[in-house]
Amino acid sequence: IDVKGRDYELTPFGAGRRICPGLPLAVKTVSLMLASLLYSFDWKLPNGIVPEDLDMDETFGITLHKTNPLHAIPIKKKNAPLIN
Repeated sequence: IDVKGRDYELTPFGAGRRICPGLPLAVKTVSLMLASLLYSFDWKLPNGIVPEDLDMDETFGITLHKTNPLHAIPIKKKNAPLIN
């Protein structure tokens, strides 16, 4: 499914003449922000939870989201500077 196409199953930024003007900016920056977070931090689960115990159930609505939100703790890497 392409967010810029005419597939109306997914319209996170609207469609047609009412499409969000910020779409090009969002498409370019979301991957950069995610890469920056993954590069700069190690991630752990709280309270000794192991990955096998994570609840991956989803709840359907206007948007699809996790039934129980994921809580992750960022730990700054010693050798990785924060990217500005």
